[in-house]
Amino acid sequence: MTIERTGALKVPFAGGWQVIAAIALNLIPLIGVAFWGWSAFALIFLYWLENVVIGVRTLISMAISGIVAREMNPWGVLFFCAFFTVHYGIFCFGHGSFVVGMFGDHELGGASLDLVATARALFETLPGLRYGLASIVLWQILILILAIVRGDLAKTDPLSLMGAPYPRIIILHITIIFGAFLLLALDEPVAGLVVMALVKTAFDVAEARGQMPNFNFRRAQAGGDPPR
Repeated sequence: MTIERTGALKVPFAGGWQVIAAIALNLIPLIGVAFWGWSAFALIFLYWLENVVIGVRTLISMAISGIVAREMNPWGVLFFCAFFTVHYGIFCFGHGSFVVGMFGDHELGGASLDLVATARALFETLPGLRYGLASIVLWQILILILAIVRGDLAKTDPLSLMGAPYPRIIILHITIIFGAFLLLALDEPVAGLVVMALVKTAFDVAEARGQMPNFNFRRAQAGGDPPR
């Protein structure tokens, strides 16, 4: 990793082991479906849980960025962290309710808006699901560590980081709808699951390589080369 005098951060193929780790961890849910008896709903709900974990990682990143970059006073950092928690929490709740309402009737005996109870029921029914969640948490911790080591959080600000998770959750939401079409309309459960797994893997690989969309609008407008 080299840093030029312009301040632009160059990461020489942040691929290598990070990309291999992203692909390997994404194989766990597919193994769960193939060998551990996970249902399509369990896999989709696990992907929803990942969005929650990503939200927690983003919140921590915002706090660290606000402290390290010192571009915002502590009250401003606190405000944006609180705003993100409420806004993203509502967004995730709506997404989770959609997932449960669309896929959970058969397994839950009726749709429920109690997402915590749904998660508890799935983990009790499918103990192996914990391995899937553990792999997700492990990956997000790794992404956070990489961002700290690369210096990315010191080169951005909480406001810019706040918008980062939304494209992922929106695209995954669209993918779930498309996957549902394959699962239900075409009676192709394997195809639907593979589509969702491939989209999610692509996001993780892009993130590992530092190629996710750039949300540092203020620095970009100032003519700087913001970190990826």
